[in-house]
Amino acid sequence: MSTQRSLSALIDRATATLIAKTGQHNPAIDAIACAIAGVSYGQYGYQDQLFRELHPETASEPWLYLHAERHDVERLLPTFAKGFIQFEQLGGVVPIPKGSIVIDITGSEYQTIRAQYSNEDVEVIALIAGVSGNLPSGAVLRLSKSINGVNPDDVLCLGFSGGADIEELEHWRQRICTAFNKGQEVGRRDDYESWARSAHADVDFAWALDNTPERGMVQVYIGARENDPTLSLEVITTVQTFIDKERLAGCHPLVVIPAHKAVDVEIQNVQDEQVRADVIVALQELFKDKMGQRDESVNPPKQVSITPTEIVLAIAPITSNYIVKQPTEEQFIADSEIHVLGEVTWTPLT
Repeated sequence: MSTQRSLSALIDRATATLIAKTGQHNPAIDAIACAIAGVSYGQYGYQDQLFRELHPETASEPWLYLHAERHDVERLLPTFAKGFIQFEQLGGVVPIPKGSIVIDITGSEYQTIRAQYSNEDVEVIALIAGVSGNLPSGAVLRLSKSINGVNPDDVLCLGFSGGADIEELEHWRQRICTAFNKGQEVGRRDDYESWARSAHADVDFAWALDNTPERGMVQVYIGARENDPTLSLEVITTVQTFIDKERLAGCHPLVVIPAHKAVDVEIQNVQDEQVRADVIVALQELFKDKMGQRDESVNPPKQVSITPTEIVLAIAPITSNYIVKQPTEEQFIADSEIHVLGEVTWTPLT
């Protein structure tokens, strides 16, 4: 709880004390009261700051590093995307030297990890860490320096992944708080959810089902707040390993991805392309906000639904000239499912 007092309250208190002791009230008394209050205000502020810094829930970023070191919870650093490229040969097989640079359309550079031949899938790594290094399969790159025997302007990306930015501050804070409270976590349902969220920076939400699918087993569902919330096998394995290390003997947790239940939306009387694009963004934000939310008022908690009214309200700030034709009923999901935005269909007003 904050101990900070308002400056005006401290001035009033100092003024009242001085009047009571001296029996006088003049400008000098007011000046002395303001000086005393100013010192007290600074002391209260410093005390309040120390209180916040001593707890990871409210500590500033520099102090979080201290808490993290104490509880052995390092901040996840940026990682470099990796993947494979394919060269177009102009004749026979030629060697591709280690350290050859290819560049994508945005100017991001990737370097070959080792010497290989042009008839192989050549492995590369991004030269700059972060999600910007991830590229979908099919993207076209070019060589920064030509290599005899291959087309320098037609290098095919076979998919680059694994690039990540430095862990977000609040996600890191959550992991530190989990370690801070570790002594109180004994394997309850909430504990499995806490462990899952703290195991990897890509896990935005998690929920656990006790004695599922059999007694003694716990299924832990994890995901990311995107329209396609699927996480990679690497992330799933990391979370599984982390929970296996923390769990009690006799419990058998299984980390899985929830099934996706797509909700198709039909909207009438929206013709403008920019308005359509804004509506889709608003719907995606609605579905992101719903992902992983549980109704804690019931026991056991249930997945929250999405209603036609919520869809209407999400679109309302963008345009008033529209009609939501589908869905017309509340969209419920099972405990093992998650809502995702399906196909958005635009129909003219009839």
